[in-house]
Amino acid sequence: MTDTDIRTALEQATGDLRTPPDLLDRVRAGGRRRVVRRRTVLAAGLATIAAGGTAGALISGGDGGGTPVASPLLDHPTRGDLKRDTAFLDDVRTAWRHHLGGLPVRGEPHVAWAGLAPLYAGIAVVAQRTPQRVSSPIGQISYGLTGFVEQTRDGLRVMSLEEMLTGATNSAAVLLGPDHNVLMVLDDGRGIGYSPALAYTEQGRISRTFTPFDFRLHDGVAFGATPQSQTLVRVALRAGRPDSRGDRSVGLANLSQLVADTGRGAPPAGTARRARLLAGPAFEADDKWDLSGRDGYDDPYGYRITPPPAGTWILRGTTADGRRFVVQTLTSTDDRVRLFLSLGTPEPVLRGFPDPAAPLPVQVRLPDGQGVVVAAPGRLRYRVAGRTWLPISGDAALLPAAADEVEVTTARGQAVRVRLA
Repeated sequence: MTDTDIRTALEQATGDLRTPPDLLDRVRAGGRRRVVRRRTVLAAGLATIAAGGTAGALISGGDGGGTPVASPLLDHPTRGDLKRDTAFLDDVRTAWRHHLGGLPVRGEPHVAWAGLAPLYAGIAVVAQRTPQRVSSPIGQISYGLTGFVEQTRDGLRVMSLEEMLTGATNSAAVLLGPDHNVLMVLDDGRGIGYSPALAYTEQGRISRTFTPFDFRLHDGVAFGATPQSQTLVRVALRAGRPDSRGDRSVGLANLSQLVADTGRGAPPAGTARRARLLAGPAFEADDKWDLSGRDGYDDPYGYRITPPPAGTWILRGTTADGRRFVVQTLTSTDDRVRLFLSLGTPEPVLRGFPDPAAPLPVQVRLPDGQGVVVAAPGRLRYRVAGRTWLPISGDAALLPAAADEVEVTTARGQAVRVRLA
């Protein structure tokens, strides 16, 4: 088969797979991080790939033969304080087999870790080999499935299922409990560190401190508490050593399920990036002026359950005295919005943390009487010293410095007047 044949077969075979809800967030937050990692496997999609007509040509040897790919999850003895509880291990394997249904597998499921989480019931990590096959145009081999199995009131439940690929690491963490407040992290050999909360510097950069886990206490697993929240994951995890592709991120195995549970997986209306040219001659878009791709301004090792509460703004223009400027908002994984101004140079100045629900979330007064930048979703107009209202074309503008009041009419027809600072 030619490269074109293989790519075509892959596209046809994976047509039923659903993009993970967190994929866009990870691509944005880690443009410099490689996102060639495994993602949650949908049972129907995997069955289509493994058994589907065109994809069958990609399975090496036709029966998954050949030298098995080595993996600690598959080859190392069971660890954890329940590793000798044969009844629990048997129940875990039974729940795993039932969840997999008719998916093609090889051999028996292997319980890599089994134990009790603090203030929680039993939990296990399971892996099982599958027929080996080429799974991507870059030559990765799919060789197994892995996931976390938790004890619930209704019995054991497989809470995540991921494909195991060569050259990629599987999710090593999971949030347990109805409030998602018990963090479990599996030692994947990369020296994972833990950051309990996100903070900001005076310049508006992300500030996190990572403390390495001690995995010896629980025989290869570490636990941590997180503040109760149904919509935010405040903790972040980072590997001390990158994987073979230079990736230091640590996947949260049940992130897709947490997103689905909130019922807010799709971004709300109006959350798209709003790029506007406000005044003066257009200047070429330059990554140096865009903070969304710059080191220190995103949270690459954090997680997001719900979409950002508001769209991001990037407003470009040129002042009357010829200086270029950019007013930009960024929303991090804690849902706080930061407002920045870059004037004359790409170096930003933090101008506060506006309320995304405010009628006029963006208002920045430029120095030296160069005007006021305003933006809001809706119909805008402004006035000076109580005089006649003047219309604003669009949802953002650079107003004269004398402007002191803006009226915002929302999509529902409600008019709100805002005094400019």
